Amino acid sequence: MTSEPIRQALRRAQDTAQGKPKIAIIGVGPVGGILGAHLAHAGHYTVLCDIQKPHLDVIKERGLSITGVYEMTAECERVAYSISELSGFPEVNTIVIATKASVLPRIVPKIEKIARPGTRFISCQNGLDNEDYLAETFGPDNVLRIVVNYGGSQMGDGHIFTSFFNPPNYIGAMTAEGEPLAHQLAEMTTQAGLETQFTTDIKKYEWEKVVLNAALNPVCALTRKPMKDMMDFHFTESLAAELLREGMEVAQAAGITFDEGFLEHGIQYLKKAGYHRTSMHQDVLRNIPTEIDWINVKIAEWGRTHGVKTPCNFTIAALIKGLEIESGAPEGH
Repeated sequence: MTSEPIRQALRRAQDTAQGKPKIAIIGVGPVGGILGAHLAHAGHYTVLCDIQKPHLDVIKERGLSITGVYEMTAECERVAYSISELSGFPEVNTIVIATKASVLPRIVPKIEKIARPGTRFISCQNGLDNEDYLAETFGPDNVLRIVVNYGGSQMGDGHIFTSFFNPPNYIGAMTAEGEPLAHQLAEMTTQAGLETQFTTDIKKYEWEKVVLNAALNPVCALTRKPMKDMMDFHFTESLAAELLREGMEVAQAAGITFDEGFLEHGIQYLKKAGYHRTSMHQDVLRNIPTEIDWINVKIAEWGRTHGVKTPCNFTIAALIKGLEIESGAPEGH
């Protein structure tokens, strides 16, 4: 039987021969860490980039430990403690951006400085229109989008807990130029253990994820409660359902068609997430900026564009932004 190190070595040799993507992941929190661990564990060329030095130190020395839905420890010797350090990895031709969407304006200029010609960029984040923002700098032919359907929490340095995974993830490109890479990455990620499908309609899945996120993520942040508690309580479950309905109405006005029964499916999806602390909940506890501008505020903006009123999303956004001001987070991200 072939040992795991030999399998990884064979995979690396095969990737080199076939011109597979050499990936750098910027942001090694739950989303980027889970993706990076799976790719590295499968033997793919993976560089993990983050400014959390203790976190990366442990990963470099002992590997990245994933628990919960998945159990693995991935060897990840290639780490970069800043975006500028990625210049020391000239093999990288694919950059996955898995940071908070709120930091995009700060990090895109840094990424632009180290990116080599031919590099592709992938938004793997919460939020709406992130890829359009990246395309303003890097061009739509070079930008892809991943919509993940897993979640987790960083439990400590070098340790990420996977709370749930409702497969598949989806990946798509902004133009036909990026579709071959999207197909490749879907196959690589699926073979690594995170089922991912290629789609030519990534905006549909992006909107689905955003309206679900907008329905409960900020509600949990405002109440400091996990998802299960909020979906088990009549008043907050009703609020989540109304936020979801409102988001769907905006999306439909923007040209998105939802599958029949999506509203009920969405409510059941939120109920299945269990005692997961949402990303905004974690942000509020840590007194750092949330992604509200890329989620509920985006829905309100699209609603205004298409003449759809969004009182619930606007109110929730205003309350979260009030919390951010109280905590010292900037008023606009």
